[in-house]
Amino acid sequence: MLVTAAVTGGLTSFGQQYLPGELRSLANASGTWFVVVVGALVVARPSPVLAIILGILGLIVMNEAYGVVSRWRGFYYGGGVSSIWNQIAVLVGPVAGIAATWLRSPRPVLVALGASAPAAVLIGEGLFGLTVVTDTTSPVFWSIEVAAGIAIVVVTAVGRLPTVPSIAVLVGASALGAALFYVVYSSL
Repeated sequence: MLVTAAVTGGLTSFGQQYLPGELRSLANASGTWFVVVVGALVVARPSPVLAIILGILGLIVMNEAYGVVSRWRGFYYGGGVSSIWNQIAVLVGPVAGIAATWLRSPRPVLVALGASAPAAVLIGEGLFGLTVVTDTTSPVFWSIEVAAGIAIVVVTAVGRLPTVPSIAVLVGASALGAALFYVVYSSL
């Protein structure tokens, strides 16, 4: 899991330079990193406590790998262990760990809540990109990010949630989470 995080963080530096303009925001998207960490944790299947710890460490490792590769490539990176992104990792990493744990649950409400986290991050950041940084970035990636978040909601609702109440939890938590993400991200 941490190797996946390190590789993703390191590749981000290259993505910022070499991805086509329409997709370049992929390399600057916190949603991408969050989804990678959640996905890696789902595959790794750690215990809930370890998933929380690995969620934090995964996001920190991504940030530090990005910084190392960027500096190695001759680009300035002013981060470091005390950077705001590592501080955010300490707050958001547990959410990734819990979401990954709940996605594996046999309980539909927990699956709904687990799926709502990556959906909310993708939708919230996509809307942020389409409204706040639209003058300096292409809308293509942000639109894809919103669509991916909606796809998580639809696929989870159709494939994993047998009841209307659990689907309502998924939709409501995703919408509330996206709005919260947007507000918090806009304040950074």
